[in-house]
Amino acid sequence: MPIHGYFEKRDRRVLKMPHADDGAPNESGISFHGDVLTGKLSVQEAFALQAAQLRAHNTAKWAGREDLDPVLKFHLRIE
Repeated sequence: MPIHGYFEKRDRRVLKMPHADDGAPNESGISFHGDVLTGKLSVQEAFALQAAQLRAHNTAKWAGREDLDPVLKFHLRIE
């Protein structure tokens, strides 16, 4: 069976870790940091939040013609 057959169905489960205190070691001595690992956010929620932050952050970074390098403008024949 091709490997694609294993991944055809979309997993609808909410991927969340069991709740843990941020930075406090558990019985194994492992400490978790971050919203996903502490159980505050699911993986899907974290990706959606990150995508929204990137969209909001990148809107002001569009470059105009005046922001381009003079050598690049010459080679692209941009006036």
